[in-house]
Amino acid sequence: MIYLDDAATSRYAPPAAKKAILRALAHSANPGRGSHRDAIRGAMRVEETREEIARFLHAKNAQVVFTKNCTEALNLAILGTARLGGHVVTTVLEHNSVLRPLTMLQKEGLISMTVVEGNGCEIRAEDILSALTEKTYLIAITAMSNVTGYAPPLPKIGEIAAARGIKLLVDGAQGIGHLPIDFDAIGIDLLAGAGHKALHGVMGTGFLLFRRRTLITPLMYGGTGTDSLNLKQPALPPESLESGTLNLPGIAALKEGLLWTEARFNEINERISAISFYLHEETSKRGIETFSLAGSPFLTFRLPNRDSAAVADLLDKKYGIAIRAGLHCAPLLHKTLGTEKEGLARVSLGAHNTFRDAKHLLSALDEIRSTN
Repeated sequence: MIYLDDAATSRYAPPAAKKAILRALAHSANPGRGSHRDAIRGAMRVEETREEIARFLHAKNAQVVFTKNCTEALNLAILGTARLGGHVVTTVLEHNSVLRPLTMLQKEGLISMTVVEGNGCEIRAEDILSALTEKTYLIAITAMSNVTGYAPPLPKIGEIAAARGIKLLVDGAQGIGHLPIDFDAIGIDLLAGAGHKALHGVMGTGFLLFRRRTLITPLMYGGTGTDSLNLKQPALPPESLESGTLNLPGIAALKEGLLWTEARFNEINERISAISFYLHEETSKRGIETFSLAGSPFLTFRLPNRDSAAVADLLDKKYGIAIRAGLHCAPLLHKTLGTEKEGLARVSLGAHNTFRDAKHLLSALDEIRSTN
């Protein structure tokens, strides 16, 4: 199969990441839940991964807590910092992992929310600034759209947030691993990430990186391996936000995937960009309507008189090419684009993809377009 669905989950896992999983399973023990050597070794792997994430994202004075995915990390950030009567600014670019918890808070009358539409799906810092009110306590924005590949101007938005004492939450699901994100320089307060996408870890791993001065209310309560006589949840992270057993094999793999990605960051993303430019140029020559930015990891398109789901299904069954079709959990962006009914077909490129993959896709699209 030609796999072109890395925005959902990366296909490639480095050998070191696979070995880390096997090693963790061979010495299976619950990190932080015992004083024997394997439990201690597991706890060390967890702490090492925290440190690598913070270092990779240039966050010197931040903490990392692990979640099962980026969705959980975003919910923890949004619900855990919610301020009664406060106001949140977000955008049409956002994934439902941001929109749904915010909508729930608004529906319950706990917060108010402004959704910035921007100009042609591009969000300017000025658009964010104009949406702020005296009650705004949070700006929630993606690092990169999972539909168009557009990356908002985070440094400028960070300046606006910092100058007004407003927390900046960044959804890094698509951006981390593709964009050079500097947590400290941008002024990010909370950054949610996925281990199984461009960091080349495995499914079931996510994380929330946040400034130490940021207070987050837990979403879950339970065993932490510390202060067990106390029926109250521990007050300090990471224990306060990591109840229950962590995914040690996944966290160990995440560390190795991150290191592998970092060592090849420019090489990977330069190749992805080159393939993306090629695909956008060739689809333009063919008159195929695209909605993504050339050079981004995405080629998002639709064919005339063709349902996007039917195109994806045909690519899979007849040509052995895996893409994704639909709304990509970004409903407001599709409404802005006018594609909320039929959705869009999305190609998302990863470290393993080649120009040969791109040529096979174009050949398949040519055949599909030539048939009724």
